[in-house]
Amino acid sequence: MIRLYFILLFVLALPVRLCSQQQDSISLAAPFDFPLLLSGNFGELRSNHFHAGLDFKTEGVVGKPIRVPADGYISRASVAAGGYGRALYVTHDNGYITVYGHLEAFPDSVAARVRARQYAEEAFAVDINFEPYEFPVKRGETLALAGNTGYSFGPHLHFEVRAAGGKEMINPIRFYHKQLRDTRPPRAHSVALAPYPCGGVINGKHSRLMRKFSGNHLRDTIRAWGTIGLSIKANDYMDNTHNTYGVYSIEVFVDDSLRFASKMDGYARSETRLINAWVDYDRYSKRGEWYQNTFIHENNPLRILGADGNRGWLTIDGERPYNVEFRLADYHGNMSRYKMTILGVRDTIPTSIEPDAHYLYWFLNNEFSYPGMRLSVPRGELFENAILAVVEDSAARGVSRRYSIGSRVYPMRSGARISLQVLDTLNNIPHEKYYVRRVTQKGSSNVGAEYYDGWVSANISQTGCYDLAIDTFAPTLRPIDERRWGRRGVITFAMGDKGRGIKSFKGLIDGAFVLFEYSSKSGRLTCNMRREKIKRGVHTLHLTVTDNAGNVTVVEKKIRY
Repeated sequence: MIRLYFILLFVLALPVRLCSQQQDSISLAAPFDFPLLLSGNFGELRSNHFHAGLDFKTEGVVGKPIRVPADGYISRASVAAGGYGRALYVTHDNGYITVYGHLEAFPDSVAARVRARQYAEEAFAVDINFEPYEFPVKRGETLALAGNTGYSFGPHLHFEVRAAGGKEMINPIRFYHKQLRDTRPPRAHSVALAPYPCGGVINGKHSRLMRKFSGNHLRDTIRAWGTIGLSIKANDYMDNTHNTYGVYSIEVFVDDSLRFASKMDGYARSETRLINAWVDYDRYSKRGEWYQNTFIHENNPLRILGADGNRGWLTIDGERPYNVEFRLADYHGNMSRYKMTILGVRDTIPTSIEPDAHYLYWFLNNEFSYPGMRLSVPRGELFENAILAVVEDSAARGVSRRYSIGSRVYPMRSGARISLQVLDTLNNIPHEKYYVRRVTQKGSSNVGAEYYDGWVSANISQTGCYDLAIDTFAPTLRPIDERRWGRRGVITFAMGDKGRGIKSFKGLIDGAFVLFEYSSKSGRLTCNMRREKIKRGVHTLHLTVTDNAGNVTVVEKKIRY
């Protein structure tokens, strides 16, 4: 039955598998002329998304020429302060789309079009689509220069392969595995066991249990009864690098019977947020640790996962040992095996965990209210049924009460709706200054705001601790090394905002728009006067920054260039 279930499940995943078969007959040229090394692989676990491509090392420098892997045309160019920074998209004659992120420079002809759009829109961030006849490219020619722009913390090329008009993300390693040396298998660090809600106990308790592997075994024998799920913390490794990577394939056997399997060949772009259902999200949210579940939540349709008829959950209903084996493999076939024993010991399973909690079903519309707070979780937003208790922090001081929703953090598929009541309307402060914020041990962050009749609402992507705040702080602009602006020809400011974040910025020199570039990772706002063709002499700089609460900072000063 288990084998039949896997056959049916993988038939449902035909879009990805058919793409794999098609690609076997297609080759892509290497993006660089030097030996290939990776700093990141496809499908690695990232915050709210899978890593969508391969990160190729560029020998520690920017400016390396990138080669076109196959004939086609440049179909899109984008510029952003974070994300991919400068990025190009190439649509190929073979039906695939390749993506190149964190670029140092575009081809001159593309750069001219991008610059023209930036000046037309008077904005740094732009996104442009091109027609097939505008920028054709040939296999092997230079496409662009690799860099370190956007949310990149070291020179490298982020490279993607997409299919089905860009909707399917394909693992590019199938094209380059022969050029990447890998003799090192994945390695597991620890395992976590979780009881199904009101369905199981582990070592006599209805709570999670973490244990580290000793070599390839778990020395402890775990006692359990009822339904439990296993999660594993593991990484992959490659030759000639010190980087860690995501694990390509995970299989779980119980008493030599296959119960769960995953294989990172590809996924739909629309599935990327399902990563939050595949991992122990609560653990990641609170500790920053990635544990991959080897069971499948009720509302997790991620196609790279397969399981038995119990969705990978283990039913411990016999007073005997259950022998568990994890098999971890990389794309090159290197495999490691880890074993543990779960001893079935009859025990009492609790029927209630938090008596005053709300029980939310993933397949229903869920709405509940609390004094000063309303929460609406639409059908399908939860990945599993959730048990949520609401606790008010009476010691917190602000414009609303502070609420902790659930002791465990549950992620949402796209978003739930929270509304908080303003305790003191503070009539002298405009309503747009209010915003909902999420509060953690590390600080707070804006999640949005929509004011109506004394309530402020926002979409939230997870449960947790929320309250209201007021943003009356103007953005900050601090000149960096101002005395060298004229000699270097570069104007630099440190830009930041304490509340709702920067909405826009605009620079003028002598009353005319001039392009300022912004890096979200460094918080630096810069204008290269030489590149912007500013003439030598004394000029008037006028720089305006606006945040999402409508607060404005203006800097005006004379500069000598």
